[in-house]
Amino acid sequence: MAWEDIAKVVAKAAPLVGSIFGPAGTAIGAGAGGLIAGVASLFGADPDDPEDILMKMQGDPEAQLKLVEFQNRHRERLEELAIEKDKLNMQDRIDARARERGIVQATGKKDYFLYMLAALVVAGFGAICFILVYEPIPEGANQVVLLLFGGLVAGFTQVMNYFFGSSKGSADKTALMAVKK
Repeated sequence: MAWEDIAKVVAKAAPLVGSIFGPAGTAIGAGAGGLIAGVASLFGADPDDPEDILMKMQGDPEAQLKLVEFQNRHRERLEELAIEKDKLNMQDRIDARARERGIVQATGKKDYFLYMLAALVVAGFGAICFILVYEPIPEGANQVVLLLFGGLVAGFTQVMNYFFGSSKGSADKTALMAVKK
């Protein structure tokens, strides 16, 4: 049982509340921790035990109503945390690109390992997609294959976001504008 499992359940009734569980909430810090404890107290659960929270939440027929009321009561703080989470994600992309620029400035060359790793992830994703479409999964290997596929989907998504994300588009637009001057 993980915090992400609770996030999925909670997000169905109260998406802003669901966003404080899991890695995003951990990255945001103490503000999310206090809200998590608040959610746990709605159900009389231990705030440090995701299994207890989920069990008591699922056993409460009024859980969705309680979560919606909690979200409405704490909407302003939850929205602040959502903005903070978006800022952290944006800063992560900025840091990755700054790392690449720093390597080019220091060595005079691009980090080709980054490009090879990205190509490997994209090729692996394509290969698994092709195999899953045209080949039956061997008996007893379903979970392993789907686990690998899930990992490649996550990696593929990260590669696409890094190379073609919104800040990449903004950088390309800035470069084009500089050329036109």
